[in-house]
Amino acid sequence: MEKRLDKTLRLDMIPPMSRTLYVKNEFVIADNLDLKLPEKIAAMLSEGLHTRTLSPRGLSFPYRIGFNAILFVETGEVDCVLGDKVFHARACSVIMIPSATILMNLTWEAGTRFLMIAYNDGHLISSMTIPSAKIIRAAMIRPIHIPISRERSERYLRLLEVTLHVAEGGEDYHFREDIIGGFAAMLSGGLARMIMEIPSKRGQSSRETTLTEDFIRLVQRHCKEHRDLGFYAEELCITPKYLSRIVPRVTGKKALGIIRENVISEARLLLGERDLDIQQISALLGFPSASYFSRYFHEATGMSPSKYTR
Repeated sequence: MEKRLDKTLRLDMIPPMSRTLYVKNEFVIADNLDLKLPEKIAAMLSEGLHTRTLSPRGLSFPYRIGFNAILFVETGEVDCVLGDKVFHARACSVIMIPSATILMNLTWEAGTRFLMIAYNDGHLISSMTIPSAKIIRAAMIRPIHIPISRERSERYLRLLEVTLHVAEGGEDYHFREDIIGGFAAMLSGGLARMIMEIPSKRGQSSRETTLTEDFIRLVQRHCKEHRDLGFYAEELCITPKYLSRIVPRVTGKKALGIIRENVISEARLLLGERDLDIQQISALLGFPSASYFSRYFHEATGMSPSKYTR
């Protein structure tokens, strides 16, 4: 039972691509940038026409993502459903996805070229203290989609390709981690600039941002047991009133709304398990009864849990 309920997508489950570089099972760069396109597909993409839809083999969605991911789309289009939001990443765009995000589905058009960077929370990228890395960590409390220019896209992809070329040398290559660290510092500067160019709400302090980041991480860990603001405020050593005031300033969403989003994402993850009934799912999510859970789910999604599973 425990094994079946572990729907975490780990780094070692990422399907191999034309080129894949693993570093100590903590960091992965994978790409298909050298993909040769048939003339028909290349012509369709250049004209903005849709090609056939592909999906990763061997994966049964939904999953909780067990790593942080940054996806650069060069050509074509990638569609992913993250929690209750659909992201359409077209050519020359970036999607940044934090760990613990619920991935409901992932597809892409035939002919899509993309490069993905994935790393665990314990990897050096997660602990860098340079200012740009702090900006990225603050932003990656939720998925972000950033369209970029063709020129900028080509510049970053060249950097990534050079890093792949230099770092490829076998697991016994002693300086691989140094190369990845240097690459991460350069990349974080570019990503931070993209994030800072996104229109944002003004007026929040760095303390408010930090508290909100910590709040969201706590929610991701404890939403199955705690759906009240009091628990999270106590963990953060602030009052529920202050927490409910600062979260919308940083995220544009109410604190209780963020809790509900995470509970519903967990519910969707469990509803994907066909062997679990509504009573079992409601118990796993800490609801006192199946009817209470069904009302909660219906209020958030507009449909009943049983209808969602059909």
